[in-house]
Amino acid sequence: MVLGDTEVRLTVRSTVGSAACPGCGWRSSRVHCYYQRCLADRPVGGRQVRLDLWARRLVCGNGSRERRTFAEQTPGLTRRHARRTNALTAQLTDIALFPGGRPGVNLCGRLAVTTGAATGLEVLTEAVDHVTFGRVGRWSGHGDTSVAAVDHVG
Repeated sequence: MVLGDTEVRLTVRSTVGSAACPGCGWRSSRVHCYYQRCLADRPVGGRQVRLDLWARRLVCGNGSRERRTFAEQTPGLTRRHARRTNALTAQLTDIALFPGGRPGVNLCGRLAVTTGAATGLEVLTEAVDHVTFGRVGRWSGHGDTSVAAVDHVG
């Protein structure tokens, strides 16, 4: 653990003996290689939290599969290709749904969450797959991107 003025950096790794292949469900403990992922997490004590996660790429023992290796995912913490923890993504989704736009970015700054203006739209499109957006654009005279109309489907 490294504690800085504005950031806490933790180096972590999974202690689970094996993981299930996402393609076939076959459990494997045979390690192909290790690699490092850097994940942003919810802030603590006004400091940003970064997780340096040492993840494993495992070899699937199912010989009938075309893909021989798979990346270990930590349940409740990571998703494929994610650079944020599930908890931070949920927090950003709440901020995007309620204050949104520039007020949401300002709130993120007060919460010590590093984000840009486009992150709100990104987490909304990831989280809300059953909603279509009627018009997404810039309100005239304002600099923040806003959702102007929402049509519920289903």
